[in-house]
Amino acid sequence: AQPQHSALLPNYPNPFNPETTIPFAIGVGEGRRVELSIYNALGQNIRTLYAGALAPGLHQVRWDGRDAGGRAVSSGTYFYRLHAGDKTHVRRLLLLR
Repeated sequence: AQPQHSALLPNYPNPFNPETTIPFAIGVGEGRRVELSIYNALGQNIRTLYAGALAPGLHQVRWDGRDAGGRAVSSGTYFYRLHAGDKTHVRRLLLLR
């Protein structure tokens, strides 16, 4: 069965080093425009991991702890945000170098 609503699930491992997996669900009718991004504690976009359309269902993306320029980010708390349809979900993750 396809999920009826989008959901952002806990990343694993958390804390992580050097990479983490971010699972999420896209609900029926919410996959036209999907964006999954990483933000620092100041709310600045560090990296967009996915932007585009997705079919309804369970998906996962890996983050290697690097910014959009390919540079390793420092240890600390980051936020991952999923926009799917008209919904936004946010969770926190911890990178320990």
